[in-house]
Amino acid sequence: MRKLILVLTLFFVFVSSASAATIFSDDFDSGANSAWGNELGSWVTNGGVYDAQSISAYSSVTTFPSLTDFTVNVDINNLDDGGVMLRSSDWGNGVALITGGKGNGNFSGLYWHIKQNGSWGRILNEVYIPGLFGSDVSLQIVVSGNKYSAYVNGATSPATTLTTSVFSSGKVALYDNSRQTFDNFSISTSTPVPEPATMSLFGLGLVLLVLYRKRMANGIQ
Repeated sequence: MRKLILVLTLFFVFVSSASAATIFSDDFDSGANSAWGNELGSWVTNGGVYDAQSISAYSSVTTFPSLTDFTVNVDINNLDDGGVMLRSSDWGNGVALITGGKGNGNFSGLYWHIKQNGSWGRILNEVYIPGLFGSDVSLQIVVSGNKYSAYVNGATSPATTLTTSVFSSGKVALYDNSRQTFDNFSISTSTPVPEPATMSLFGLGLVLLVLYRKRMANGIQ
């Protein structure tokens, strides 16, 4: 019995090490979570969505100021000019994924900016996505190490990526420069890859489980 308990313990250690955890979420159905900074743009909730009342708007999740590796999910309604800022310390600094990018001249794309000391950097890794402008879009952004990856509408391959070491940590914030709105926002910790030692322990646990079942089948306690 003790061996079985050990096996189960190792199994749960393994599972917990390989799963992601949601650390913040907001569907805006009951107003905006008090963690939102609402630093610029007089953001409000209207009909269960988060909406900025002026352009060049910025609202960050203030309770997690030093995120490193994480995943952001957000629904964007009537996609236009705006986006999400990542590893941001304030409105003037962070990596920005811009929605409604120029996209072949019709604002139906995505691209990245590195914003430092209030200055937008050049357009990086722009991608044109037909039909993006004005539609409702589910966006996922994965930040891992120096790599930023953006996925659109549940795609398994990123629409665009960026590699930069300019910022190592910071907040997640929403950016709006149009009339698009945001819904179903969440931040989760990145799914870690189990360490070799953990994998070894899990393998040992499986061996012990097999031995235990053989002993039980032979009537050995």
